[in-house]
Amino acid sequence: MTAENIVLYDWLSFTSKVHSPDELISALGLSYVPWTETKGARGYKDRKYFSCISIHYNGRADMGVWVEMSGQGCRTFESLSNVGWDSLFKFIRDNTLKITRLDVAFDDHTGLLNIRQIVNDTQCGMYISKSDYWETVLSSKGSTVQIGSPQSKVLIRIYDKAAERGYSSDVHWVRVEIQLRDDRAVQFTKIPLPIGQAFAGVVLNYLRYIEPAEDANKWRWPMTNYWAALVGAAERISVYQAPGMEYNEERCKRYVVNQAGNAIDACIKMYGIEEFESMIENRETMKNPKYDLVIQRHKFRCTCKQSGFLF
Repeated sequence: MTAENIVLYDWLSFTSKVHSPDELISALGLSYVPWTETKGARGYKDRKYFSCISIHYNGRADMGVWVEMSGQGCRTFESLSNVGWDSLFKFIRDNTLKITRLDVAFDDHTGLLNIRQIVNDTQCGMYISKSDYWETVLSSKGSTVQIGSPQSKVLIRIYDKAAERGYSSDVHWVRVEIQLRDDRAVQFTKIPLPIGQAFAGVVLNYLRYIEPAEDANKWRWPMTNYWAALVGAAERISVYQAPGMEYNEERCKRYVVNQAGNAIDACIKMYGIEEFESMIENRETMKNPKYDLVIQRHKFRCTCKQSGFLF
């Protein structure tokens, strides 16, 4: 896992009433990848799907087409698209499309934030925010703080990402996530600043954790050191950093061995290893670019090991 703090886009969904699914796939710069047809959701009958990106269509006449990119879908877009975020956001704005959700996240890997302290400060009211709604959740998957109601156009969520992923206790990964909807999401894409500065500015505008002071006006209380450190660290991330797809050779191996292993073993026993290799080489399914990336990374690591380099 990376030890550097990053700011990233971690969810995007938008709708269009004037474009076809294929036109939106083209706008994503992903026309060349192998999309599959499957069942739609939320009133849409059909869906085109590729690596955590969904294009829902064939709903009611007033529903249009809905594009949904989860966190891993965003990583797919960054890794395989031949356009970038700026071009995609420009396409959305130029065509006056509706962004139903945009998540922008700061990932703290270096220990700036203590999630237990943030939970405690939230419960004690040691913060100021434009929203009156707050909640804290403690579970076996870690702690979560949310400022802003689920219905609001702006909410901030802070949670223990390492615990959510099931990592060991020595891994530090706390995420601070801004969830934006509708016009607030579009406005974020218009901010003429690097993503780190834009993130820091929005966070400061909506939420500050504070230290008590002898002032009747709570809004004038000083900001805590940890929140100032978060804002400062985010501001210094001047260039968007894409972590890449989380599909790796270990996941590829686990899938082949644990999920397809019995079928592969049966085919080899029936047809022999040479015939099986020929069947794989001449398969009818289109190659998936994500596996090419896995192969490239594997070859790179092997080359480094053979040359004595550490990475």
